[in-house]
Amino acid sequence: MQCLLLILLGLIILNFTHIVYFNIFTHSLPYGIYVKIRGIPQRGDYAASCLTPSIAKYGIDRGYLAQGACGTGTVRVLKVIKGLPGDHFAVKNGFLELDGYSYAIMNKDSSGRALSSFYKQNAGILGKDEYILLSDFAKNSWDSRYWGPASIQFLLKPLWLFENVKQPQISHP
Repeated sequence: MQCLLLILLGLIILNFTHIVYFNIFTHSLPYGIYVKIRGIPQRGDYAASCLTPSIAKYGIDRGYLAQGACGTGTVRVLKVIKGLPGDHFAVKNGFLELDGYSYAIMNKDSSGRALSSFYKQNAGILGKDEYILLSDFAKNSWDSRYWGPASIQFLLKPLWLFENVKQPQISHP
């Protein structure tokens, strides 16, 4: 009986995928089920973003992104908002400096391949609808340190986290 109820619940949730988002593929946020929410993006919020075509192609070619619903054919990236419109940022000496904090930029990915940077400038102020998206959960996350500021498609709030699944966790300021 419990198995039948779980299957029924699963089918109901899958029916509402326009408001529910499953994170079981990326280490950028804790594994779990998230609800899409409305609101003004704040530092520390979870967000989903589609990347530009050139960055998405690089991500697909490298195996960083899977096929998905974005216009570029990839999944949305799930990250934590660390930089907001109006924030100053700088890329220098192997670090992304943002709001008084420094985030290391790796030269190579976890497979030992050189990483490309898509930043067009070394310093600036985030424009309207530009956000720095990083991961607090994966040390070697492919995030705004490499592809620069991004727009946000929607915000996410955890509905149910799979706490029994081991996942690497790190902490950024």
